[in-house]
Amino acid sequence: MAATLLIAGLAQAQDEKMWLSGSANFRNYNDDGDTKITGGNFSPAFGYYINPKIAVGISLNISGQKQEEDDGNNETIEYTTSEFSVQPFFRYYKSVGEKCSLYGEVYVGFGAGKTETEGADNEDTYGFLQTGIAPGIQYWFHNRWSVNAEWGALSYRADNDKGDGDGEDDFKSSEFNVGLDLSAISFGLNFHF
Repeated sequence: MAATLLIAGLAQAQDEKMWLSGSANFRNYNDDGDTKITGGNFSPAFGYYINPKIAVGISLNISGQKQEEDDGNNETIEYTTSEFSVQPFFRYYKSVGEKCSLYGEVYVGFGAGKTETEGADNEDTYGFLQTGIAPGIQYWFHNRWSVNAEWGALSYRADNDKGDGDGEDDFKSSEFNVGLDLSAISFGLNFHF
């Protein structure tokens, strides 16, 4: 209760320098019946304005995906993947009017996940590190509320797969992404206090 009162007092004294937000996306992919992928993620975040042009914050990313594939024998194999990560970020804002700003975001995150195969009695677990640059636009429709759209333009991710835990299937991988399509855009709603 004391922490809540302290945060509320700081929020009033800081003149809306903090915000809570959430963004989500959903993916549905089907290539004529051979592979079907359904999934999405939710990312709640907390941010703090150091000054009108610079902000820092942290987001949590929770995602899940189900993939169904034809094994070639008219049987369907189903994989379920879930991930959780923590991602500190830094933003630089440039005003383009009274209620609108462009920003660039740099982030570094780390997390873990697991993949389960339907009918198998094991699960693959992995850890990962990711970093990226994401441009965005933010629009204030009220002094306490804004919406933003962010485009995941450049990202790098390194995975350390632990396999099923017996040490035989361990491997490391890395991936560099340039998101040039609309699936790389996420939208968020922000409450400023």
